[in-house]
Amino acid sequence: MTMFKPNLSISELAIFRGGNSVFRERFHSGLNIIRGQNSSGKSTIMDFLFYVLGGDIPENQWRETAVLCDLALAEVRVNGIDITLAREIAPKSQRPMRIFEGPLSEAVNSVAEGWRVYPYARSSVDSFSQVLFRYLNLPEVQYGDSNTKITMNQVLRLLYSDQLSSVDKIFKDQRFDDAITRQTVGDLLSGAYSNRYYLARLRKRELEDLVRDNESRIKTLIRTHGRDGHPLTIEWLTGERRTLEVTIEKLNTQISHLEENIFRTETSDRLTLNDQEETYRQVVSLQEGIGNARKKLDQLEIQKADSAEFISSLEKRIEELHQSQEVLSAFDLLKFECCPSCLAPIKDHAIDGACSLCKSAYDHDRVKRRALGLINEYSRQKDRSSDLLKKREAEIEQTRLELGELTGLWKQASERYMVALRTPTTEMRAELRKLNREAGYAYRRLEELVLKEAIVGELSELTLLRQKLSDEQISNSLIISSEEQKTQRQRVHAKNRIEEQVLFFLKNDLERQSTFVSADTISFEFDADRLAVNGESFFSASSMVYLRNSFLAGFLFAAANDPSFSHPRLLIMDTVEDKGLEPERSRNFQKLLYAKSKAAVSEHQVIIATSMIAPELDVPELTVGDFYTHENRTLKLLR
Repeated sequence: MTMFKPNLSISELAIFRGGNSVFRERFHSGLNIIRGQNSSGKSTIMDFLFYVLGGDIPENQWRETAVLCDLALAEVRVNGIDITLAREIAPKSQRPMRIFEGPLSEAVNSVAEGWRVYPYARSSVDSFSQVLFRYLNLPEVQYGDSNTKITMNQVLRLLYSDQLSSVDKIFKDQRFDDAITRQTVGDLLSGAYSNRYYLARLRKRELEDLVRDNESRIKTLIRTHGRDGHPLTIEWLTGERRTLEVTIEKLNTQISHLEENIFRTETSDRLTLNDQEETYRQVVSLQEGIGNARKKLDQLEIQKADSAEFISSLEKRIEELHQSQEVLSAFDLLKFECCPSCLAPIKDHAIDGACSLCKSAYDHDRVKRRALGLINEYSRQKDRSSDLLKKREAEIEQTRLELGELTGLWKQASERYMVALRTPTTEMRAELRKLNREAGYAYRRLEELVLKEAIVGELSELTLLRQKLSDEQISNSLIISSEEQKTQRQRVHAKNRIEEQVLFFLKNDLERQSTFVSADTISFEFDADRLAVNGESFFSASSMVYLRNSFLAGFLFAAANDPSFSHPRLLIMDTVEDKGLEPERSRNFQKLLYAKSKAAVSEHQVIIATSMIAPELDVPELTVGDFYTHENRTLKLLR
């Protein structure tokens, strides 16, 4: 069968107490039915399925028998690859998860090797939701004005219909809930979520912050360094520099003539060595600073290049790993009827786990799992390397500014030192000192210009950056507008596909609710968490249950027949007979589920629990485990 992705299903569930298995059953694709008497533990198993996949159960909603157990293990298939999930059972919220990249049979024999522990919430390490989203190739969805991201628990609220939630709501009840979270999850599963749009929205906020910072820095520089009324421009700076250079040249000429006169009068006195030594120390200090800055800049440039090359190699490896999984999947379907060399017929090529041509053993699943683990690891390394690259780029820019400032100061100090070496003092000390003071003042003004040169350069760069940010804001807005249109088209498309499926369940219901039989339109609002049929939202409790079940099933089967959805093609339902839903109505709904499951295009999984199974569905191909009773309960806690 075709597999639309993302695709998530449960292959096996095992519950342990004190190291002993108290429940262990296999599940299959399509419809799975857990059946048994009321209060025989069916709902406990359904809760465990929700929990082991990453759902969060409040402390006051754990069942008494559930908390007697220690550990829940599940072998699941994510996009066709087997992994094992494990969560310790405790009446606490936000418990961590252990993940093993392999089937349950291998996981139970591995005490620690191959297992990795991930927290519920993102911290210094990835959360298990981030890891599972990567496995499913779902984007990390950030929403609202904070850094809040969608979790597996939020996704499972549209995949698990439990008995404790309100029947007039779409989502599984949650203590802290908000409209934007529900809408984001609904859009994500409907395929109406664009990662390009998400990144553009994030960039929009970044650009707004950068523009504000840019304007603030420009205003601060002008306010701090432009008090003399002169514009901080390259033209003004060049003019001021030329004027000072002419002044200094005249002063040096006068000093030189005065020195000649002093030498002609055979005056041997000279200026004290203090000025020379002080100027020399400044030159040496500035040279050391320039050397250190250049060394630091070279190191940062090398590190930046290494980081960029490393990130590029990681992106290439991730892309190659994704492609390798598709190639391996294609080779699974390749069968040779004749030898490609001699054209002789090939007999008995259907040996499990072996090549159809050369009969060599291979294990594509193990290779896929390894690739999956590498995708997760390379993605984490890429994220961290990208953050480091941004920091290095900022440090490079700052170091360049420092180097330019130090170089300018060094040039001025060097010129002053050369003058100091050849400046004698005589009885004409007063005149010579006057000239030296004037020259010193001119040099200080030139040094100030060097400092202002760095400011003017920074201001020029900020002005160019302002234009660059403005251009990027325009292009980014175009991306947002374009992606919003695509998203809206997908919302409409998904709504129509879901409506078609839901109408099938309503129109084929037993004639208990006239509005269902004559239903023409189904409206649903994820943010408002409400459903309506022909504009009506209020029905009997049993009909509300039937409507909610029909919507969740319709959502699943719309995704199982349309690859544009990002729904994981999984549904866990513990409400097929809730709120007084009569046996015949429940059995009819079960048969509708089975009919839709058989006709679906993509692999999918529906798991339901019932005490009133339709007789024609009570067959080993559809059921899971025994028919549970009060004497033969789901959890074998007494053995």
